Amino acid sequence: MSTDRGQDILIGPRTTVHALLRAYPFLERPLLSRVQGFERLSDTRARSRWARVMTLNDVAVRLNVPWRQLVREIAKEVERGTGRQPRVADAPRRIADDERRLGELRDIVAGLEAGESLRDMADRWREATADLELAETAALEAALSAEAAAGRDTGVAGAPAETDDLPAPEPGHPLELLRREASLVRQLCGGLGEELERLGGSPTRRRWQREKPLVARLVGRLSSVELRFRRQQQAWFPALRVYGVEGPQELLIARQREALEMLRRLGLAVERDDAAYAAEAGARVLAEIDDLLALDARLLEPLARRHFSARDWAVVRELEDGVGWALVTEPPAWPGG
Repeated sequence: MSTDRGQDILIGPRTTVHALLRAYPFLERPLLSRVQGFERLSDTRARSRWARVMTLNDVAVRLNVPWRQLVREIAKEVERGTGRQPRVADAPRRIADDERRLGELRDIVAGLEAGESLRDMADRWREATADLELAETAALEAALSAEAAAGRDTGVAGAPAETDDLPAPEPGHPLELLRREASLVRQLCGGLGEELERLGGSPTRRRWQREKPLVARLVGRLSSVELRFRRQQQAWFPALRVYGVEGPQELLIARQREALEMLRRLGLAVERDDAAYAAEAGARVLAEIDDLLALDARLLEPLARRHFSARDWAVVRELEDGVGWALVTEPPAWPGG
């Protein structure tokens, strides 16, 4: 029995196969011995790219089993190989009641506002939120937003004098549109992910030609996320800069450009009938867009709510209208007359 603890990573739904094997190389044999799920590890040409984009949740979906079941089985193999129980994301935690975690995230947001290293802040944020599930994410967003609103109510230094308390933004408010559009983008990502999963890594030409029109439409619609990025760059980020908050702009713009380039390459792969590359590139771009939506909710929104006054929100909405809308069509006028 080996006593090597590997890198002692957290094993959860977002753990990639590559990260798992890098931390615990001895897992390769038991994973390959499974009837299915990890069989592409035996393909020397595909394994590296496949392992880097496939998460344990992706594998669990393919196996049609709960991700917790798969994670528990892998954790047992790790314990058998190391003699120690690994860290496992096995059950949701009530993050809104976790003062240590909230304190860490407050420090990260404050660090971004103070101009600390974006690389360091991004690494800390990923580490602090790596094991979150959707329910935990929602609890975190609610907790941070509630704190921001409470800070305004108590006159925290640095908050604008004229403020909006917006636990539930009204229709047409920039926050409501940001969230509604994010929901639509997630629906498109979910539909595209299902199509690519249904096609598999190497679909037959006949099957690809049958499914290609739908894949092309989904990729085309998803490409309209460019307008979302442009509105943030031309409305949200400049408004935050007024308050000396430049972290979101410097952290997000490069990743937004990368996501758009990945979408462009995905569209080209669909056009030239490169189904294998489309499946691989699709998984990467969906993960990147998901990360960007999470950063909007966990970083951009709390900072905006902390700083923007009612007048600021009105200016943001006016600037957004100047850029235009795609997924969210004809948003209602705001503020009302």
